[in-house]
Amino acid sequence: MYTAGVMDVHPPHEPIHTFKDFLLHIVTITIGLLIALGLEAAVEHVHQHHLLHTAEINLRQELANNRSVLSKDRAQIASSEKALTNNLKLLRALKAHQSSDIVPDFGWYWSDMENAGWNTARDTGAIALMSYDQAQGYSVVYSQQSYVNAAASVYIRDIYASSAPAQEGRSLHDLSPEELDREIAATEHALADLRLLDDLSRSLETLYNDAGHEL
Repeated sequence: MYTAGVMDVHPPHEPIHTFKDFLLHIVTITIGLLIALGLEAAVEHVHQHHLLHTAEINLRQELANNRSVLSKDRAQIASSEKALTNNLKLLRALKAHQSSDIVPDFGWYWSDMENAGWNTARDTGAIALMSYDQAQGYSVVYSQQSYVNAAASVYIRDIYASSAPAQEGRSLHDLSPEELDREIAATEHALADLRLLDDLSRSLETLYNDAGHEL
């Protein structure tokens, strides 16, 4: 971490006998202080430039990685929606005492987008060195990321809730009418949350695409 040095002003080594000596001493001190302040400002400028440059590199790399992660997540969302829709068809068929050859699928996949680069840039003060538009651009992207990650957590909990009988080793065919009703409601809830996750993810993907051109 950069810390500013302490400037010392020393008394003259020889006694001052005339006003001219006094003025010369004052001028010497003033020039020395200006040089010291200039050097300190230059060092601070270099430090801030390096801090900002490093933060920008880290943020762009992190967003590029997150964009790749989101692409895989969105592909899985489509697969999960198909699986949940089939699960719902099976449950409704069982509720109506109809036969079905659908095999229930409670699998899921999700990888959260990372925000370490953003947190580091904020904690080190690099965000404050950016222009307003640049800082706002990053803030919007990372805020949307947090919404997507939170929505994914809700969806994953939904999957575990809807797959409770399977986790207990029970077949959906053995559920009572009341249990089937609960499973149908849980699966419908999971589908609704998954579709919200898909909408949020689509918005995030748009932000990533825009960020690639603007940030």
